[in-house]
Amino acid sequence: MFKDFKSLFVKTDEEEPEKAPAPVQDYSFPVNNSTPPNAVPPSPPVTPAQPSVTDPVIMEVLKTYESGLDSINMPGYDFYEFYQTITVAGSPTEQSYQMAYQMAKIVDKNVTVEKLMHDAEFYISKINEVHSQYANQGQARLNSVNDKKNAERTNLSTEIDQASARINQLREEMQKLEADIATKRSVLSKIDESYYAQEKTVKEKLSANDYAHKTSIDKLNFVKEGILKFIKA
Repeated sequence: MFKDFKSLFVKTDEEEPEKAPAPVQDYSFPVNNSTPPNAVPPSPPVTPAQPSVTDPVIMEVLKTYESGLDSINMPGYDFYEFYQTITVAGSPTEQSYQMAYQMAKIVDKNVTVEKLMHDAEFYISKINEVHSQYANQGQARLNSVNDKKNAERTNLSTEIDQASARINQLREEMQKLEADIATKRSVLSKIDESYYAQEKTVKEKLSANDYAHKTSIDKLNFVKEGILKFIKA
């Protein structure tokens, strides 16, 4: 039933931009309340407050419902033709109902109140059926959108958390490096002092080595010169 019904929700990803809400007009179907035969038809029911949707959306769905009713119109004269006659009148009265019924009897002598009521229930059941399918498809589409939104939110939140954790890790590493630099600068500033004792010891030994060398050479040369001076060959 209703060939174009599925296309209301199954669309491409290139959705039309959202438009500002506009005042909603009353396009409601007459509601049958199982009026007993020969009773005066009740006044048109008060239309409940409409949701905040735009006129183009309302007109799109109403067009689908109306096309759907046309597509399931049963052969011959039945409630649907009677319904069309009454709705054309705009604001139906008891007289318009009586006249429409008399015209129906002229078109088809088999028309009765009972038959009209029975046919009305058929069309109402089909509208209810389509409404249920419409609601299920719409909810499925909404769930799909929400799933995608939540998945993207989760992914972005995870990436943000990971990036934040990495930043904190880098900050800790920077703090450790800065502390290490400060420690090494302190050691560097005292490096001469820390090696002073070792340098002094080495320098003293070098000086002593030079002194011992000179002393030894002087003694050896003294004896050598004495040999040459006092001993004849």
